[in-house]
Amino acid sequence: MTQDYIDGIFERLSEMNIELDPNPLEFGPGALNEKTATVRSMLSDTERVFMEVSHNLHKYKRDLLVGESTLKIAMTRLMAEDPHVRSGRSQQEREALALLRLTDHTEKIDAIKLNVASLEEVMKIIKAKRTDLKDIQGRLRDQLKLCQEQLALGERWGGRAHISPESEIIRTKPQSRLQEEIELDRIFAEAITGGNNEEGPTEGSVSDPDNPITGVNVSSQVEDFLETDLGPEKPNPFQDDEGIDFDGLLDDIL
Repeated sequence: MTQDYIDGIFERLSEMNIELDPNPLEFGPGALNEKTATVRSMLSDTERVFMEVSHNLHKYKRDLLVGESTLKIAMTRLMAEDPHVRSGRSQQEREALALLRLTDHTEKIDAIKLNVASLEEVMKIIKAKRTDLKDIQGRLRDQLKLCQEQLALGERWGGRAHISPESEIIRTKPQSRLQEEIELDRIFAEAITGGNNEEGPTEGSVSDPDNPITGVNVSSQVEDFLETDLGPEKPNPFQDDEGIDFDGLLDDIL
C-alpha cells in the first residue's frame, strides 16, 4: 500500500462530478437520459472502487490480527524462556526487554496498522461520494417528474442542442486551427502581392525585413531575379526612331 495508490483513488473520485441543468425541458429527453446514464456509470465505478478497497482493507485487517497474535506468542515465550528477559525486576521491564528482541515484528505490525487507517479513511470518502451520486440520481428522477407535469400542462420538449464541456472543446479546436490557417494564407498573400492597400504590406508579412517568421524581403528578391536573369531592356528593332514609314513599306510589298 503506497501513497500513490491512495492519491489515485482520490483523483478518480474527484473526477466523478456532474451538473444538473436548470431547465432540462429545453434540451429534450435525450439530454436527461444521458445524464441519468452518466450518473449510473459513475455509481458503478464507485461501487467497483468500494469493492477493491474493501478487499484490501479486509486483507490488511487479517494480517494485523495474525501479526498481533504472533507477537503475543513470541513475547510470552521470551518472558518464559529467555534469561535476559527474565532478569527484569518488574513485569513492565520484562515486557520492554521482550519488545526490544521483537523489533522487526513490531515494525511490521505498525506498518499494517498505518495501511488499515489509510484504507478506513478512503472508505469514508467513497461512502460520501456514493451518497452524493445517489442524491444526484434522485434529483434527476425529480426533474423527470417535473418535466412530465410540464408536458401535461401543454409544454413541449425543446430542441436545443446539449453540448458537454468535453465536446465543446473538441468542437472548437478545428475552428481555431482553420482560423490560424486562413490568417497564415492572408499573410503570405499580402507578402507576395504587396497588400491591397496603398500603405504597402502589413506588419508581420513575409515582405517585411523584420518579419519574425523568415525575415526575408520577397519583393527585393523578385526584383533582383528579374534584373539578373532577364537583363536590361534591349532596344526594339522595329521602333520608328529614324522616321521610317513602315506602313508605306507594307503597301509597296503588298
